[in-house]
Amino acid sequence: MSSDGHESTDGVRLLSHRPSVLYKVEHLATEPVDGDIAVEGMELAGPGWEDRLKELLESLSHSERACLFAVRLADEQGLPIAADTLLDRARTDWFPEFLSHGVMTPHFQPIIDLVDGKAYGREALMRGMLGATEVRGAELMAAAEAHDALFSFDSRARAAALEIGLPLLPEGELLFVNLDPRAVIDIASSLRTTWPVVVRLGADPSRICLELIRPERTADRDLLKNLVNAHRERGALVALDDLSGGTDSLACLELLRPDIGKIDRAMTAGIQHSPARRRLVAALVECAHEQGCRVVAEGIERVDEFECMRELGVDLGQGYYFGQPTEKPMAVDPRLVRRRAELV
Repeated sequence: MSSDGHESTDGVRLLSHRPSVLYKVEHLATEPVDGDIAVEGMELAGPGWEDRLKELLESLSHSERACLFAVRLADEQGLPIAADTLLDRARTDWFPEFLSHGVMTPHFQPIIDLVDGKAYGREALMRGMLGATEVRGAELMAAAEAHDALFSFDSRARAAALEIGLPLLPEGELLFVNLDPRAVIDIASSLRTTWPVVVRLGADPSRICLELIRPERTADRDLLKNLVNAHRERGALVALDDLSGGTDSLACLELLRPDIGKIDRAMTAGIQHSPARRRLVAALVECAHEQGCRVVAEGIERVDEFECMRELGVDLGQGYYFGQPTEKPMAVDPRLVRRRAELV
């Protein structure tokens, strides 16, 4: 209820600096709709406003969506933000409570040497618990982005991965720990949220591989290079996530010269049926090896995908074919890297 005794209405007020976008949105919004959604000018209010806003956004082009902003009606003092972002916040309104009271627990997925079938390392993939509800890592990341909380989420997730993962790490393996460069405020804060945990546990820094999540989204390449150098000086290895044939991705590969590059799972799925992608992966592998970088194929789920990647010179593999993420590092079966003919 509002302060004057009337029932409060939730929804959004839509704004844009492009009149043509507002005109288009108003035209779409005033068409007849099902349910009890009240449409008043540039406002969407009432039960189901989130679904209606989603429909409107899907009707716009990418450039039109970028020009559409919104203010929550329940927050009269709020500043306009991108309508996409406001919608994401509304759908993840549980996230602030999660940051305060939720628990982050890593699950570990094996990364396998495609020559001998032994485990090369484990990637710590984050899971969240809020009460009895489990939240997957991708949902947590999306919610952190929507709420401008990447620094808090990234630092907490990295600390949890190190504190839980290092004592469980099988001998001789690397622990892959995600680091989002967009969450880096400065080099000193990135070091502070990483290395005190390693020192306290007395762990060997050379068994830690910091996996940079999509570094090409970072506009400040000098900061990115200094970040990598600072962590390397403390003994860590560095991996680049989602390596692709894009110019920004290749520029990061050449700039940072990582120890490991991970090919995007979108390149892996069904690669045995795509001559074009096989040629692209072969070129990526050659380019990475010239930089002294080993290559991981992510998302391997089938034996044909594994065999194709090995034939293309990929060094390491990760995916459900080798093992799912588990709370404790699972045993791996080296026989999984044998060719199909050898298994018959």
